[in-house]
Amino acid sequence: MKNILAPILLLLIIPISAISQIDSNESYHSPLGIPLVLSSNFGELRPNHFHMGLDFKTNLKTGYKLYSIADGSISRIKVSPYGYGRVVYIDHPNGITSVYAHCSEFKGAVDSIVRITQQKEQNFEVEIFPGKGVLKVKKGEVFALSGNSGSSTAPHLHFEIRDTKTEHALNPLVFGFDIADSKAPEIRGVKVYALTKDGYRYPNTSRSKVISKGKYGYYLGADQITIPSKFCSKSGGIGMAFNVIDRLDGANNQCGLYGSTLIVNGDTIFGQRTDRVPFESTRYVNSHKDYEAYATLRKKYHKSFRTKENDLPIYINNELGILHVKPGEELDVNYIAYDVKGNTSALKFKLIIEKGEINSADAIPVREDHLHPSKTYTYTSELKELEFGYATVYEPVSLEKDKLNYSIAKGATPVNRPYRIKIKHQEIEDGKHYIEVISAKGKKRALTVQYKDGWAYADSKYFGTYQLKRDTIGPKVVSLNITKSGTTTRKNLQWRISDNGSGIADYDLFIDDEWVLLVYDYKTGLVKYSRPSHVTGKKTVVVRVKDKCGNEREWKRTITFN
Repeated sequence: MKNILAPILLLLIIPISAISQIDSNESYHSPLGIPLVLSSNFGELRPNHFHMGLDFKTNLKTGYKLYSIADGSISRIKVSPYGYGRVVYIDHPNGITSVYAHCSEFKGAVDSIVRITQQKEQNFEVEIFPGKGVLKVKKGEVFALSGNSGSSTAPHLHFEIRDTKTEHALNPLVFGFDIADSKAPEIRGVKVYALTKDGYRYPNTSRSKVISKGKYGYYLGADQITIPSKFCSKSGGIGMAFNVIDRLDGANNQCGLYGSTLIVNGDTIFGQRTDRVPFESTRYVNSHKDYEAYATLRKKYHKSFRTKENDLPIYINNELGILHVKPGEELDVNYIAYDVKGNTSALKFKLIIEKGEINSADAIPVREDHLHPSKTYTYTSELKELEFGYATVYEPVSLEKDKLNYSIAKGATPVNRPYRIKIKHQEIEDGKHYIEVISAKGKKRALTVQYKDGWAYADSKYFGTYQLKRDTIGPKVVSLNITKSGTTTRKNLQWRISDNGSGIADYDLFIDDEWVLLVYDYKTGLVKYSRPSHVTGKKTVVVRVKDKCGNEREWKRTITFN
């Protein structure tokens, strides 16, 4: 291991150079015309992913102008009721792509191409890839307004910077935007685990302590943690995690940790620095954090160790961070957390291992009743098959084989790579089937199935109870603001749509048999029609909604528009 010299200085020099080959020291325009205040930063721990950008507050309002941060060309535009909602991607000559999500509306040529495409495809949901140089934008040019579309839960701008070539998400905070930050990270807790040689945690073998902050910095009671000798094993060791958050100026929101270093007895054991996260690896956030503490208590423990399968590029060295210790040893621990602006916090304590016998089990057994990251596993019965590939799980997971016919592990157990559920059936293969998985806290997920040789199958990213279901009932459509008289002066009409089975797949509005744009907000279940001034008189209005099993519901009325 490498002995660290002037650790804080070294850590503050490294981050900027990590992306300099893309950044090229360009000066960027602000994406908003108001002070940049963050509610969330890059790398913040989220369910099943890292936060891949910055969330800028917009004073709980929509409609702020969005500016291109540099000259470039719009490479992608997407409209969806889910995810990023209305979003624009701009490629820039220096190799980065800027992303602006949850827009309320588009402006200029962007708005025109979206409307033309929606009309051509007769669909609200569209994805457009303009050719290179077709939609050029200048630095500081307005192309959209901020909003609350898609999965956004409050008005804000979700802003990203990506490596154009790899599409990896890059930390926008290292690109020089004017965002005030004078606050150091907050260290709230520490946890010690017994680990195998591969970085897997032995079940129910950990010790945690709350961290306090005093006049001279962070500390824990008696400045030490004592762990049993049974935390030691022949080839394994121990690992540590730290509950850390950060805050920036202008708001009190809890943000994520940028970087940290763990030093033990003067040697650098482990480090993380969140400059870049590939989308294909972001689900490994469930391995990076203490998943159980996050899922049940929302405590944000960042592990200063990793499993051998965890290939996230946020780790500074290739070490697993496992401390190979022996009973009776005492370790001097120094943990440093830092942000992009160089604000640092440190925690020092002694880790004492009691004298006694080590753990006689030198690994977590790989048995028939376990899923293991480095193994495949197939369960077969007369009517059910389950196929688990490599790295389906992050750590060994115990299965109850007598329940696999209807339930897999615990619904709260995280899944890394999708596994396949196959269910035998003797019904007509008419597309009316779906597989329902009920995961943690009763969350129902409808999986679209495919058929083959008398089996219905689907891939799932969640554990829980499962069953094959049949959906032959169309969605519900209810008008919210059209009176029984059929006469209205309203400029905006609304319907509530819902489906208790396979879920909403499509929705269309026709006025006198002509397709008209209908905007869907899945958060409220509302579809909305904004009536142009030229639409007047008696019209036949039809709303058609289809679910994922092809069932359709039609709402039809004759309406007089005044």
